[in-house]
This record gives sequence, C-alpha cells and structure tokens, in this order.
Amino acid sequence: MVCTRYRPKDLKLARRHIAKAAHRIADQERVIRTLSLKGAPAGPAYALLDRLYDYQRRKLARLKLIEAMLNESMALPEVRQACDPPGKTSMHLHLVSPASANSGNPDCLP
Repeated sequence: MVCTRYRPKDLKLARRHIAKAAHRIADQERVIRTLSLKGAPAGPAYALLDRLYDYQRRKLARLKLIEAMLNESMALPEVRQACDPPGKTSMHLHLVSPASANSGNPDCLP
C-alpha cells in the first residue's frame, strides 16, 4: 500500500465531494418521486440511485481515513517534542566571539 500524506486541503476537498454526492442523491430521489407520481417505470433510476449510494459510501470511508491520518499526524509532533533524542539539547546556543563578549556590558550578551 502506498503511504500517502494528507493535508487539510485534502480534507476540505473530500468534504466537498461528499456534499456533491449528497446533492446528486437528493436530485435522483426527486426524479424517482416524480416518476412514481407519473406512473412511469423507475427501474433504471433506482439502479442509478444505488450507484450513487455506493459512491457516497466510498467517499465517506475516504473522508474518515483522511481525518484519522490528519489527527494522527497532528498528535505525532507533540510526542516528538516530548522526548528529545539523546545528545541534543532543546536550547539554542549562540556562538559569541571573544571580542564582542568583552566589549560593552559583559552581562548583556548578543
């Protein structure tokens, strides 16, 4: 399986796809209702509706996957910050030349 790195942009796009799928389902249900009121056969319309439901189900599964991956990636930096690798300090050290250290106030380093 290919390792994919998701971004918040992908989550936003997945939500839009689900909204579009919901609109398509609503439109198809409206068509089926109209056909049933007219007494026309609605077999192909129901087949399309089934495919739309499957499409929406797949998109929802993908959205859940993206949300889980993003939540996991947000939690990982906290864990990484909690335990620093050995031999490294978490403080930033500044190199100071002897000339600049002795000039001016010795208590005030750059």
